[in-house]
Amino acid sequence: MSNKQIVCECGHKNPEGTQLCLNCGRLINDDYDKKKTTDVMRYDGQAIRSKTKNRTILDRIWNFFASIKTGVTLLVLTVIAASIGTIFPQEYFIPMNVNPEQYYYEHYGSLGLLYYKLGFHNLYSSWWFLILLGLVAFSIITSSIDRGIPLHKSLKNQRTKKHSSFYKRQRLNSHSDDQVNLDEISQSFKDKRYKVKQDGNHILLEKGRLSRYGPYINHTGLIILLFGAMLRFLPGFYLDDMVYVKEGETKPVPGTDRGYYIKNNDFIYEEYDQKSQSNSNPESIDPSLNKIAKNYETKATLYKNSQEEVIGSDANLKEVASDSIKVNHPLKYDHLQFYQSSFDNSLLKDMTFNLKTKDGKPLGKPFTVNLESPKKTYKITDDLTVKLRSYAPDYEKIENGVLATKSPNPNNPAFVFEVTDKGKQSEFSFLRIKESQDISKDNKYDVKFANATNQWATVLAVKKDLTLPILFTGFVIFLLGLAVGSYINHRRIWINTDNGEFNIAAHTNKNYYGFSKEINQVLDKHHISHIEDTKQDIHESKEANNG
Repeated sequence: MSNKQIVCECGHKNPEGTQLCLNCGRLINDDYDKKKTTDVMRYDGQAIRSKTKNRTILDRIWNFFASIKTGVTLLVLTVIAASIGTIFPQEYFIPMNVNPEQYYYEHYGSLGLLYYKLGFHNLYSSWWFLILLGLVAFSIITSSIDRGIPLHKSLKNQRTKKHSSFYKRQRLNSHSDDQVNLDEISQSFKDKRYKVKQDGNHILLEKGRLSRYGPYINHTGLIILLFGAMLRFLPGFYLDDMVYVKEGETKPVPGTDRGYYIKNNDFIYEEYDQKSQSNSNPESIDPSLNKIAKNYETKATLYKNSQEEVIGSDANLKEVASDSIKVNHPLKYDHLQFYQSSFDNSLLKDMTFNLKTKDGKPLGKPFTVNLESPKKTYKITDDLTVKLRSYAPDYEKIENGVLATKSPNPNNPAFVFEVTDKGKQSEFSFLRIKESQDISKDNKYDVKFANATNQWATVLAVKKDLTLPILFTGFVIFLLGLAVGSYINHRRIWINTDNGEFNIAAHTNKNYYGFSKEINQVLDKHHISHIEDTKQDIHESKEANNG
């Protein structure tokens, strides 16, 4: 670290990179970084680390992230990435129990497949998007420290006495031979809520300093927002998932590490009867309109697993909550919220078959196969018995004499039945939905499909968000910083009466026009010449517009 210092003509030793002497305000080191620093009053000429230290690797890394260009670039990249994530639906929004890769390809073609392969289907939980957010946060922190500390030092250690060149450099300045009573003029500015600092015949008047901290308050809020967003990727802080539960089924709640289970005790579904409620000709009503859902709700019970999760161990469930989950009426417990999202009635529940002779004569009573837990034997008559030899819920093919299934869901059930007549040789039949095939030679009996019933299932949205207080705090601080930086003006006035002359200079971070009018109101009160604006053309144009 360098100890190089810049000695001003007044004798004060200033750190390397200082633009204005911290003692007298004289411009020093005027060849330093002229292209990058357009307004030395931004930090009262205070040295900024990123503009003075560039010797080590750590210095270069710091300077890179402290750069405004780097911060803006990272923000743009984040916005672009987030925008790409909205081109196609995120995986969260696609139907459950479908292959994501297949879904994106079928619905969006090759572009959708590329979207999936590149990982944009789970963009906001991807590791690289998380790193991008972290880099944005780090850039904001470094740039805030790099500029905020010099700003704070310059404002805290302001000197009342300034060199004449400092006065001349200000946009608002004036020099006259007017006789001025410093105490009276100080009181006039005090009445306008200015703080007064006096050293002999030198006065510093200031108000609205908080405005200079507005961007840093804003940055603090933004950092808290980013921190809260990043916490969402950690287990236990945020949960936004779906759970598919069939009627009578108990399933572990996703994202809780099997700490909670949810049971669908009963699913209630009601439809509007459009024909009965319409005054028009019933024959003109579209039949599909009779399938509009009037109400659907889930009678659910939430259980807590008191058994520590050990591979192979059974859950020890204790009921902790029970309620009817309706649309906009969630079940809530321990920060968990269960919302009624949708329902499903596409899965088969059971199938009923008849045993007949070859000429179509029914034999005995029909038998029903529960597709979730089918029985092995079904007694038809005293002599006739049907045994279920093989079953595939989602039939794909016959492999090595066994029915192979694509999935455990009964999307395309297939069966091999053995029909046994007492004292006679057994017969085998292969059945798929509404299709049967004898696989024994010269079968005497046919197993025929009769009907089927579907199973209701509920789709619940499971939500948990412990980051909301953090996000809310960050948002409030962000807005506060925005308001402070936008609606408060930092105004400073320097006055001295050296050599019997009246010298005044003023600086503000915004609204020079309103500032000059405020100053001139006080000067008029004391019959002093108006302060001059070195950019008079701006005044004239504004006065013309107001005229």
